[in-house]
Amino acid sequence: RRQRQMCIRDSVEKLGGAYKGLLGKLDEAKRYLKMIENDSQNLSEELARVRLLSMTDELTDLPNRRALMRRLEDEMSRSQRYGFHLTLVLIDLDLFKNVNDEYGHAVGDTILTCYAEHILSTFRHHDMVARYGGEEFAVILPNTDLHGAMSALHKVQKEAAATTCHCGDVEIPAPTFSAGVALLHEDDNVESLLKRADDAMYEAKQLGRNQIIVDRQDRLRAQHSSNKTQTRDIN
Repeated sequence: RRQRQMCIRDSVEKLGGAYKGLLGKLDEAKRYLKMIENDSQNLSEELARVRLLSMTDELTDLPNRRALMRRLEDEMSRSQRYGFHLTLVLIDLDLFKNVNDEYGHAVGDTILTCYAEHILSTFRHHDMVARYGGEEFAVILPNTDLHGAMSALHKVQKEAAATTCHCGDVEIPAPTFSAGVALLHEDDNVESLLKRADDAMYEAKQLGRNQIIVDRQDRLRAQHSSNKTQTRDIN
């Protein structure tokens, strides 16, 4: 009997030791899983940060051209699906090369930053302002017709006229800008909408700069609509 009790006690001690060993391994597994979870979270955060950086212009902190194109595709799909207005604006700073030539690129960079922070911020928070390239900016105006876009751009013009950009001891009045405006049509794709806005912007440059020009097709449509309204009024 005594021998049996000793065998039982030894068995219990062995089971206890095995249980403690199992608990140790479980704790180790939990620590390992926690490490994996933390590493996974850190990786996800890093990927999100890299993705954000890939969609952001380094100088101005505005969305870059890649981000603009993605947003434009989304907004065009939404507008064409539900019949909402959508207006695209391309903005080019006037005589910007002269600033770089006279004052240097550091001052030119300051002006671009000044425009992004103090002038183009005049647009609504749900409008998308992006750096399109060089001294060009693009603005997507959801749920906005030509009248609303022109009203917004005139406010931006006034803000530009009242703004002075500072770079160290250098103070320069914010340059004027030339803008091209295009309203989304049913048959538009991204390329055609951008081209119409770009052509209108080029026309603004040709007319002497510091101009806001609506795309020719939209001008003709507006004129045609106005003529029809006048005809109905006469009748």
